[in-house]
Amino acid sequence: MTENSRRSGSSLPKVLLSAGVACAVVVLGVMHRATVDAGGDSLAGADGEWLLLAGLGTVALWAACTVSLLGSMPVRLPVARVFAVQVAASFVNHLLPAGSGGIAVNVRFMQRHGISRGSAVGAVGLNSLATGITHLALLAGVVLIAPSTVGRLDVRVPRPTGPLPHPGPGAALVIGAVAAAAAFTLTLKRPRRWLGRLAARAASAARQMMREMAELKAVLRHPGRAAALWLGSLTLPFFHTLVLFSILQSLRVPIALGSVMVIYLGVSSVAALIPSPGGIGGLDVALVTGLAATGASSTVAVGAVLGYRVITVWLPLLPAAGMFALLLRRRII
Repeated sequence: MTENSRRSGSSLPKVLLSAGVACAVVVLGVMHRATVDAGGDSLAGADGEWLLLAGLGTVALWAACTVSLLGSMPVRLPVARVFAVQVAASFVNHLLPAGSGGIAVNVRFMQRHGISRGSAVGAVGLNSLATGITHLALLAGVVLIAPSTVGRLDVRVPRPTGPLPHPGPGAALVIGAVAAAAAFTLTLKRPRRWLGRLAARAASAARQMMREMAELKAVLRHPGRAAALWLGSLTLPFFHTLVLFSILQSLRVPIALGSVMVIYLGVSSVAALIPSPGGIGGLDVALVTGLAATGASSTVAVGAVLGYRVITVWLPLLPAAGMFALLLRRRII
């Protein structure tokens, strides 16, 4: 078996699972079309100044990715060029699951600039490791303060007085589609063969983690690189929170910034378990559920998530695609 065939075989389960999640979310949206339409209508009357701040937050996300990658790379590359690559990587990330598109773009970019493939993969892995560590640290921190934050939220946002709606067939459809996709992928290979490959991947991941930890120790010995790595990784969830908070404020939802951070860190951690392109699908459903759990109406929750997707995905998609094509033509990636 060639390397390409092994890669395609190993990626097939993720592709099928991502397709299952995407289809389930589309069907769920069609089933609740009235709520989606009402959410879009509420977004149409949003405050423009807050939406502008949300747009600036999206640009700041690219800047944070640039800073963290500069801290993880073994050599110093032009900042403007690294920023342009992050814009292009965001386009590919929305096409492939689990951030694999951005990883491939960044590795190719570093190789174009004389960095070996092993060092490039190590730099991107280190960047992902730092992002995961800071995300978990922030999540642990907000969990400790979540009771007081939610308590204050109860006063500021009125909760519905009637009985909670039954999840109905929509939630069952999402769960069933994910389970069916996962079960189908398991039947593609013999159990022993599948378990053997799973064990081999786990061992490879453990070895990669050890290499990344060793690289992290090396980076920490350079204060400048360490500061860039941690600063960029730490500000990423803050800017995501800022975008979501700005959209909620544009919809005139009286919610605190700390409460929005609790919601975003919690639901993004859960949605990360579902390998969907750009997090689309799993994160959307989790965000709507999280906002609704705070007492926001379903219309407002759907409108806020639609606005979050428009600001962070759909509006930047065309310029990001143009940047990707430009960098390809100039052989920068």
